[in-house]
Amino acid sequence: MTTTAEPATKIRPTLTPVLLSLLALLSAFTPLSIDLYLPALPVIAVDLHGTAGDIQLTLSAFMLAFGFGQIFYGPAGDRFGRRPVILGGLAIYVLTSIGCAFALEASHLVLARFLQGLAACGGVVLARTMVRDLAERDQAARAMSLMMACTSIAPMMAPLIGGQILWFLGWRAVFWTLALIGVVALAMSYFWLPETLRPEYRQPLVVSSILKRFGELLRHRAFMGYAFTTSFMFSALLSFISGSPFVFIEKYGIAPRNYGLIFGGMIVFMTIGSLLNARFVRLLGPDKILRVAVYAPLLSGISSMVLGQVEARYGTIGMWPIVACFAPQIATISLIGPNAMALALQRYPHMAGTASSLMGVMQFGLGALFGAIVGQTYDGTIGPMTLAMGVAGILCFLSNRVLVGNRS
Repeated sequence: MTTTAEPATKIRPTLTPVLLSLLALLSAFTPLSIDLYLPALPVIAVDLHGTAGDIQLTLSAFMLAFGFGQIFYGPAGDRFGRRPVILGGLAIYVLTSIGCAFALEASHLVLARFLQGLAACGGVVLARTMVRDLAERDQAARAMSLMMACTSIAPMMAPLIGGQILWFLGWRAVFWTLALIGVVALAMSYFWLPETLRPEYRQPLVVSSILKRFGELLRHRAFMGYAFTTSFMFSALLSFISGSPFVFIEKYGIAPRNYGLIFGGMIVFMTIGSLLNARFVRLLGPDKILRVAVYAPLLSGISSMVLGQVEARYGTIGMWPIVACFAPQIATISLIGPNAMALALQRYPHMAGTASSLMGVMQFGLGALFGAIVGQTYDGTIGPMTLAMGVAGILCFLSNRVLVGNRS
């Protein structure tokens, strides 16, 4: 007589190319939800009788909700598992995207985008968490770089596709497209997404326990250093995203259909950076790459800030020299983001969802703040956008040097 324990022991999922591709799709909901409708912002402002600042709030509302919602999704994923939380978020995302398509006033669209942001963040924060569930440090940084390389296709193509949808079908069709993408992701996740949370790592969904976990993270200087480093890097990107449609289309006369070419060009550099990071992270380590990479936002940010202020006041610089300064800063996101994320999460396998959610809250909260400031201070020049990107670049560098220091 023999007994076997195999039925009680489930085979652990592995980070296969198929799973990594699905996690990249879930991570792409951020750029898709933002970049697909960027060329339509000026048109939406006219159609809904709102100002540039009013319509920019649709972007800030999404980002604030996206960041705030991660407070709940991370702990929920640590309690109930990654899979059911992701599926629930995707279902709500589809409904809220349809709601955006039916907006009749600017305030309606702001509210719908806020709800859409709350729904979208579940898949993004838990996709990062699932990488941490299945990979350690260098491997996790490499996997996140490959995810970013795949995900970067979305911001590269989204403005181009959004411009064509706007041209042929109108801006409301952009949100119907997002709803369709949500349906596809929901179906793929239902059939192919495994559960990666280990039973021994399940955490109670109790307020006191959640606050204790957040408190532990907030007290860890290196963790906060990594979190602020990637958050200010992302703030520079959100400043660019918030200001560039109005600056390039209204100020410099770029056609909405061609705006995506400029944006896509920036993302090409991000994709190259992601592939290089995935290749060299095993050789050099994420900490060494990160310490060198933070010089790019510092120097590029300061350069674009100075040139932007001269252009705003005297109009003697032109658009293209400043765009050339943007490129290194935006490209370095692919080196800073994955490495900072992997280094921050490596110490917390027992509460990876909570740690990932806190980083997401900081990232999108600060990004939304910078984006809102750019939108509300827009004066018809490139000045506010370049000032915000310069400040974000300086703070990104200081966060790494002052808070992280020589820790690894």
